[in-house]
Amino acid sequence: MSLYLWFTLMVVTSSAWIIWFLYRPLKSNKINLESSNITLGKQKLLELEQDLHQNLIDEKQFNQAKEEISTTLAIELQEVSNIQNNASNNTWVLILILVLLPVMSISVYQYLTPESNMSQPLESAEKPLSLEQSANKIVQYLQTNKDDSEAWRMLGLTYFELGKLDLSIDAYEESYQINPKDPRLLVEYASMMISASDNQFSDHSVKLIKQALEIEPNAPDALYLAGMFAVSQRDFILTKGLWQRALSALPEDSIDRVALVNILSELKAAEGNKNTPKRFVSVRVDVSDKILKSRSSEDFIMIYVKAVKGKPMPIAIKKIKLKDFTGQMVLTDQDSVIQGNQLSTHEQVIAVVRISATGSAMRGVGDIQVLSKAINVADNPSIHLEVK
Repeated sequence: MSLYLWFTLMVVTSSAWIIWFLYRPLKSNKINLESSNITLGKQKLLELEQDLHQNLIDEKQFNQAKEEISTTLAIELQEVSNIQNNASNNTWVLILILVLLPVMSISVYQYLTPESNMSQPLESAEKPLSLEQSANKIVQYLQTNKDDSEAWRMLGLTYFELGKLDLSIDAYEESYQINPKDPRLLVEYASMMISASDNQFSDHSVKLIKQALEIEPNAPDALYLAGMFAVSQRDFILTKGLWQRALSALPEDSIDRVALVNILSELKAAEGNKNTPKRFVSVRVDVSDKILKSRSSEDFIMIYVKAVKGKPMPIAIKKIKLKDFTGQMVLTDQDSVIQGNQLSTHEQVIAVVRISATGSAMRGVGDIQVLSKAINVADNPSIHLEVK
């Protein structure tokens, strides 16, 4: 129940009590005093006349008693008139109170209630902004605040969440030009560039990682990316050193520690076993007619495997246009994204099927994705996935 409703009920209750208190005594006196006094006066006169006729009193006594009765009756009638006047005055007082009580109560309530409390329910009822609306608001803000590096960074991150990688990179570039000494910004910018280029390292992304490490040598994210670049160059000794430094820099309660420990274990296993047997994962995919009708034939279908735990980066991947897909793909070490992180070095993986309009490695808006359960690579498994 709202505060206004409670307030109204209180005013109505108070008014009803005042009406009962002031008006009930007036209504409870149902005797007509004026009529009663006149009747009594007449009765006394009749009794005097009877006494006179019976010679119980003389003429002088009769006249004297009659005069006393008339005087008394006049006084009582005056008192009745005063009572009626007072009753009339009480009625007007009652009306005045009933008018002033609500007006005064509302005025005091409005005076004591802050405006911020009145507007608070309206503000709390507003719905949170969507990612698209947030991006539009940041763009409007940047029209008059073009030198706000943090706003450009937030715009880049928002575009990344929306799957607009090109716009995300442009926004990060603006932020980088304003504040090139922020290691967090440098690492995020490099990650965006790597994601947009199907997990390939460009000269610019490598430059950003180096700059971040020059500013903050023990930045865990920068060390991890540097280790990934070393893996792509097949420099596993450097990779191990960089990732161990990153592990030492992470807090004990960080969830990234578990993922990094697993990656280091896999790297150690790969170093200790150069003659790893050939492994493969065969993936058969059935795409329903409903999905095919809703997608363009130029859309891409990507089939890849990723680690069960840790970073969601593909281990091995194949990509083809939907119109050219025959229904089955086989992933081997030759399809590995990074040479040092091959399919055959993993014990368990998860197979992923994704249909995308852009073909980007990062999942975008409108993409359809299906995942398998964890599968053993050593079994050279053949799995079946349905996209409905």
